[in-house]
Amino acid sequence: MKKKIILFITIIMCSLLICGCGNSKLKNGEEVIFKVNSESVTADTLYKELRNKYGVSVLIDMIDKEVLGTIYKDDEDIEKQANTQIETLKSQYSDDWEGTLKDAGYEDEKDLKESLVLNLQRSKAIEDYVKDNIKDDEINLYYKDNIVGDISAKHILIKVDAESEDGLTDDEAKEKANEIIKKLNKGEDFDKLAKENSDDTGSKESGGDLGYFNKGDMVEEFEDAAFNLKVNEYTKEPVKTTYGYHIILKTGEKDKPKLKEVKETIIQNIMQDKLDNDPTLQITALDELRKNYKLKISDSKLKSEYDKYIKESIEQAKKSN
Repeated sequence: MKKKIILFITIIMCSLLICGCGNSKLKNGEEVIFKVNSESVTADTLYKELRNKYGVSVLIDMIDKEVLGTIYKDDEDIEKQANTQIETLKSQYSDDWEGTLKDAGYEDEKDLKESLVLNLQRSKAIEDYVKDNIKDDEINLYYKDNIVGDISAKHILIKVDAESEDGLTDDEAKEKANEIIKKLNKGEDFDKLAKENSDDTGSKESGGDLGYFNKGDMVEEFEDAAFNLKVNEYTKEPVKTTYGYHIILKTGEKDKPKLKEVKETIIQNIMQDKLDNDPTLQITALDELRKNYKLKISDSKLKSEYDKYIKESIEQAKKSN
């Protein structure tokens, strides 16, 4: 498909630029591309034929290259990402890199890089558009409901491993965790019990100490239980995660950071939530951006096809969600 699109661009550019350079013309001035049995096919006929088949794809790429190339001109981060992606691909297909490019429809590495850069520019444009449309009320609400200070905790992990000869079944692991909680209830030392019983080799020797963390750093079940504890309080029931059963002791809690300190992180999180929950933004954001740059499609056929493409893409995105 990409090869056909490249062919389309090449032929159209040639047909528009070489006018007057020796090509024959009809009486009405139309340029003749070729003749078969005295029947002439003009550049205008070729343009309409290729426009109907590949026009929208080429049109959108050309528009976005113009718009995004202006916005993100000399963007070092995009340049670096594109180069990294190319190096990764080259390492995977080093045996026949040139052949791989041809098979994928690219003329050469430069052609591939242009495609990667355009896609990276589109991704960044979508993210920037969503960020720019986030309201202060959304930021304040997210701060109120989701931002908390770091907490520190210790844990004792009892793994579930029914496959191993010495491993514990789910019921056995839960029962062992409950026995440890009973010992804590009687006043036994958490650090000592962790060193003797925890299956987390990374923390057991330090009494199960995990240090400070915040939301998103731990698996959800563990995180919810830890943040709901008071300082120096431990879970009275084992907390089950994919790792096994945990007994969690909350050891510290820092003050909630000021809004100005976490505002950029909040905006990033809200943006990602919006993109995850509304796939139509991938289409509408770029459509709005093109309009903001005063896009005007003069060709009525292409204008109709573009509008149809946007509408159908939005409907498809809604179904996929």
